[in-house]
Amino acid sequence: MKALRLFNKISYQLMFVMSVLGVIAAGQSHANTRTSDRTHINGGYSVLKLLLEDEQHLTFIRRTKSVLTFSSISDESRKLIDEIADTSDKALEQLELLAASKPGIEFQELTEYEIAHSTLDSMRMETAKDFLFSGDDFEKQLLVSQMQVLRVISHLAKELEEQETNLKRKAWLNKLAVRYENYYLQVFSRLTVSA
Repeated sequence: MKALRLFNKISYQLMFVMSVLGVIAAGQSHANTRTSDRTHINGGYSVLKLLLEDEQHLTFIRRTKSVLTFSSISDESRKLIDEIADTSDKALEQLELLAASKPGIEFQELTEYEIAHSTLDSMRMETAKDFLFSGDDFEKQLLVSQMQVLRVISHLAKELEEQETNLKRKAWLNKLAVRYENYYLQVFSRLTVSA
């Protein structure tokens, strides 16, 4: 029953991320086809950046939980979570550098979309509370949440790669998609081991 509730909660978070992407895309002008295509790509990159920013804090969340509860997750899960956080941090740096290449990427802030912004902040707080007060299920909750997010990042990178005209970014997106799909498979494997 707990697993079903956890899965439903994660599914709602995933649907929210997709809704944010839709809001960003729908809020754009469609006056020029080329501009419109670039605007949609910018929206996709904005969501990718947002997801990577959240992922880079995984180590902090894990450490905070262990300090508060004097407990830890398994070594294998710890290494995997920390690697995902480090990779996300490096990916953000690379994305910032690649954004300057022509055609440039213009990241869109959610502050323009007040409802989406406040909903995302609310979800982040609820997820943080769930993680901090999850008791013995922390490792499982963390891994289940990662299964959802890693797959979204992987698929979003693939979609952006298909739309991208800049060859450098195209190659980077391909590597990112493969890496996060690999992380997804590793998390899935960790979940089956812990189950």
